[in-house]
Amino acid sequence: MTGHWLNKAALGSIYFFGLSTLARPIFGGMGAILMLHRVRPTEVDDGFAPNAHLQVTPKFLERIVVSLARAGFAFVSMDEVAARLSGESAGRSDFIAVTLDDGYRDNLEYAVPIFQTHKVPYTIYVAPGLIDGKAELWWEDLEAVIRRRSSFLLESPKGNIRFEVGSASEKRQTYAELLAFLTTKVDEDEQRRIVRHLNWQRGFDPVARCREEIMGWAEIGGLAEDPLCTIGAHTIHHFALARLEAERAADEIEQSARIIELETGKRPRHFAYPYGYPAAAGPREFAMAKAAGFATAVTTRHGVVTAAHGEHMHALPRISLNGHFQQRPYLYAMLSGLPARLANRGQALNVG
Repeated sequence: MTGHWLNKAALGSIYFFGLSTLARPIFGGMGAILMLHRVRPTEVDDGFAPNAHLQVTPKFLERIVVSLARAGFAFVSMDEVAARLSGESAGRSDFIAVTLDDGYRDNLEYAVPIFQTHKVPYTIYVAPGLIDGKAELWWEDLEAVIRRRSSFLLESPKGNIRFEVGSASEKRQTYAELLAFLTTKVDEDEQRRIVRHLNWQRGFDPVARCREEIMGWAEIGGLAEDPLCTIGAHTIHHFALARLEAERAADEIEQSARIIELETGKRPRHFAYPYGYPAAAGPREFAMAKAAGFATAVTTRHGVVTAAHGEHMHALPRISLNGHFQQRPYLYAMLSGLPARLANRGQALNVG
């Protein structure tokens, strides 16, 4: 929580002291790619919401769309982003491309009507495994186990480990500890096995959760017919690719495009790396996405898009519409490019 307040203070200062206005012509680049996950009305915050950063309200999304349009930004598709970076298109306005990861059903219910009302192109990156029930929303499944229990046991080679999670603070601490363990100390397959076992042990069905939360192929196919919509690929099983062996990682990238083409009749031209931070996707994965024939690939590395990204179209940064930062000044501060430039120690690119 302290980190959120410090970031809010920094971003607020950049905006309210006019630094974003001064910095944008220097550091703002050509535009930005916005990243969303869930779009739905705010739920009650009981002090334990570890995935709240992945959710914004429809009201906030529409307010931002209207504000950016009034500020003179041009909403464009990812095809247009690729065209501008390659020099095939010479748009005059700073662009905004809207992207949504994972294919949550609430995107269809709450976000798509906003995009259609305001004629905003949007890209939804989908992982076939999430649609088919062969992968899980394990980060939400882990939250569900901790939320609904006052204590639970985790099996380990050294015996069962008991976690006491009766209070909100205990739940937050346990989630953070297990998240770090699952993303750094065990491989991707073991990660899923552990969380799946915890859910089945407590009577929760992770497959049913996925089917409830993620759109089916009929819904994805319907969106693919929307002229405003682009369906992109997001691997098959939503793995952190850098933690897989090379052949398996390449297969996750290439085969996700093949499956989406079979299901929708359209081969995706754009890709998003699951998680997308440096430990999950790096130069090896960037080369794989390029070899698979994608025109662009997006990360979760923070930043605006610059002309220099024309040489790195498979390592594009995005700006997260983060559930903890649902105020216009925070976004405009990030669009100035100054926060990313400071975080990158003055470098325009973060592609290593």
